Amino acid sequence: MLALRKRGRFWHVRGSIRVGKETRTVQEHSTGCDRKEDAEAYQSQLEGELRHELLYGGGKRPERMTVADAGLRYVNRPGGVKSYDLWRLDQLNEVIGDYSIRRVAQGWSEFKRTRCTGLAPATVERFRAVLQAVLNYAAAEEQFEPPRIRRTEKLKKKRIRFLSKDQQELLLSSYAPHVRAIAVALCFQGLRIGEALRLDWVHVDWGANSLFILPETKNGEARTVTLHPRVRKELHRLYVERGRPRQGRVFLNRVGKPYADPRKYTLPGGSPIKKPHATACKRAGISDFRVHDWRHHWACWCVMSGIDLETIRQEGGWKSLRMVECYAAVSAAHRSQAMRKLK
Repeated sequence: MLALRKRGRFWHVRGSIRVGKETRTVQEHSTGCDRKEDAEAYQSQLEGELRHELLYGGGKRPERMTVADAGLRYVNRPGGVKSYDLWRLDQLNEVIGDYSIRRVAQGWSEFKRTRCTGLAPATVERFRAVLQAVLNYAAAEEQFEPPRIRRTEKLKKKRIRFLSKDQQELLLSSYAPHVRAIAVALCFQGLRIGEALRLDWVHVDWGANSLFILPETKNGEARTVTLHPRVRKELHRLYVERGRPRQGRVFLNRVGKPYADPRKYTLPGGSPIKKPHATACKRAGISDFRVHDWRHHWACWCVMSGIDLETIRQEGGWKSLRMVECYAAVSAAHRSQAMRKLK
């Protein structure tokens, strides 16, 4: 039999159901009910479903599967889970791990109330996306329709920040020597910071004038990009200074060691060059310009220079053209400004 007990605000249920020689154990989980009458109704319904399943068979349905159960399956899937998604999943489990899949919408509301206060809409959306991926994977395995967790906040438009050419050169000259080459690569190649810091000498093809970007990228795909003359000059300087190495990380920190991999940080996000970048911005008198904004700067100037969006997408490693179209508005504003100069 199943038993109820009050834990905090809600009633919880646990116990076992036996039909013939088969027994099904129910781990303790929240009913989501603060009134005993509602909890007893939930208990009765669950008992009926379990007895029916023991009699007639069936997989682990959403009525009994918890968010924690689904999360465990997701973590153990082929290919595993990224460290930052694993951290988000842990945060979800702490608050709503004992909610059944059938009640996950209520659990999501509880998670937002207790955990997401003060967070940016984009950050909340990342939690939602992980939860939805967990539900989708569990549903595919158990063959039931996954519940849909809808966005409740309207996400802000993508932040686009770029510098003038004078500001660009001033900021590049303001970096510490060991960071300047990284900034040049970000400025003229449009690399993500993780892609730049994982760059190895074996991926620099001087003859083909290209860089091979590792497949551990944000969109999960490798790509080859054309070396910009300014980047080639900086890399060749490092190449000669280090005795023409055949392998090893291209960019090293101030003590000559490879930078830490941001993917292995305890908390998601962050950049190993965040502090030297902030120092350089302060020296140059430039505000509101993050490390990742170099990527926006590169894309904006590609558009303003007349490079087509598909080429920008391929060189920048975006998965779809839709993700690049936001930079087209920059081109329209640039053209309007240029036309106003006509006398």
